[in-house]
Amino acid sequence: MITTLALLAATVAAPTLPASSQTAPVAPAPVAASPVVASLDYDAAKALADRDEAAMSKIAADMLRRSQSGVLGRAADACRTDEAIKPFTVVLELDAKGNATGHWRNADTGLAKCMEDKLSRQMFYVPSKAPFYISFEVSFTP
Repeated sequence: MITTLALLAATVAAPTLPASSQTAPVAPAPVAASPVVASLDYDAAKALADRDEAAMSKIAADMLRRSQSGVLGRAADACRTDEAIKPFTVVLELDAKGNATGHWRNADTGLAKCMEDKLSRQMFYVPSKAPFYISFEVSFTP
């Protein structure tokens, strides 16, 4: 909301050039996907997540698990379903600020799709390197 208001205020306050000095608008250049992300499939992304998580110090791994627990709980609350529950994994690629820049899942259930969507939209951990891959392995026990 604040960002939108600031953008609107900046737009209103921008000076208008005379018609003779205005140029045609230039379309923004398309953002190219990272060549690594574009070529990754789920298995490759999961292998990178396993590698990155295994390389973490115990303190960093504990911090990651705590932050994963919170975001996973919020996503699970938002994705409640009556469908048959099956285990799945979601892998995220995080940038230096902790934003998900890539995401993969190994199941096509409604719950897996919803959880992937929710997990990939929430910033919850700022990694020590980028890109950083992490996985959420979700299983259910009675």
